[in-house]
Amino acid sequence: MQRERWIERVSVYVALGVFLLIATLAIVAGPACVLAQTRGEIWKEKWDGILAEAKKEGRVVVAGPPGAEIRNLLTSGFQKTFPGIDMEYIAARGSELAAKIRLERNAGVYSVDLVLQGTTTALVYFKPMGALDPIRPVLTLPEVTDLKKWRDNKLEFADKEQQYNLVYAMSVKTPVVFNESQAKFDEVNGLYKLLDPKWKGKIVVNDPVQSGSGNVTFHFIWSVLGPEKAIDYFKKMRAQVGAVDQDERRMIEWVARGNYAINLGPSDRMIPQLLQQGLKFGVVPDFADYGSYLTPGPSSLMLINKRPHPSATAVFVNWLLSKEGQTAWSRASGYTSRRLDAATDHLPPYVIPKPGGKYWSSYTEDNINAPPEEEKVLKELFGG
Repeated sequence: MQRERWIERVSVYVALGVFLLIATLAIVAGPACVLAQTRGEIWKEKWDGILAEAKKEGRVVVAGPPGAEIRNLLTSGFQKTFPGIDMEYIAARGSELAAKIRLERNAGVYSVDLVLQGTTTALVYFKPMGALDPIRPVLTLPEVTDLKKWRDNKLEFADKEQQYNLVYAMSVKTPVVFNESQAKFDEVNGLYKLLDPKWKGKIVVNDPVQSGSGNVTFHFIWSVLGPEKAIDYFKKMRAQVGAVDQDERRMIEWVARGNYAINLGPSDRMIPQLLQQGLKFGVVPDFADYGSYLTPGPSSLMLINKRPHPSATAVFVNWLLSKEGQTAWSRASGYTSRRLDAATDHLPPYVIPKPGGKYWSSYTEDNINAPPEEEKVLKELFGG
């Protein structure tokens, strides 16, 4: 009898313990569940409000780089997802867009909502103009704000304040293309290998004095070597060079045809086009000794302040930074999205940043401008 009573008593205690445990977990988890639900309701309520206002505004004005493919893919993709909002696309070079918007602002006209262009355009033209708004406040969709979706678990900004110029795609800069009949890959895949006497007169350089791929390539060399070693390298490279040119297509064609063995600082825009057209040449994706640099091209975002369609702008920005929008941008521009889930099957492997790769960030506010000493040396050596 005593044994049975003892078993009953233990059973009661166990049941009571289980009940108390469940009750405690409910009390602890309850607020978390409510909080999670509340957060979900907050973003959804905010998004529904933005979307309703955007449909009233009816349109968004996007200024971006020239190119029918970029215009068509962005316009069709956005308006398919948000049919109640028209998208007007203004295509122009960065400096042209900046001049247009400056003139309009001086006249009290505000016609453009946002700009998709390079970080130089943002940091040299628009930021000093005082024309930019912070970007983070308009980011609403969870798939955009979830940092696990992005490379390095962060949103990448080029400006020092980390709020005005969002870099959403980038690719590895190809420092060298070469004629495969005249050179082997492992003969030209090092920065100092290009100084081998056998290449004297066989290198064509993309003009490092003018803005463009050649200029940034030489700034990369300056940054990784330091001023003293870079000046020495520039002088030795100048003695190697057979030609300095500004025609990006022509230089690569010269290499493919055997006029020159090497093109230093080739155009990333022209490389895939010419390969697709059947030209044959080798590609060095990075230097074995010093790596390469990352370039976003036109893949950075600026929000123009006093914009005429603020809600439609917010809808477009969230769409652009979604998986769908980033895949559309990457397919149209040829740059690698920083979103980890955006498609890359359309890109050549050499432009996709490798985990643990040695890359210099060419696009940040600290790096975009060459120091006066570097500019002076380049003009003396390569200027006409």
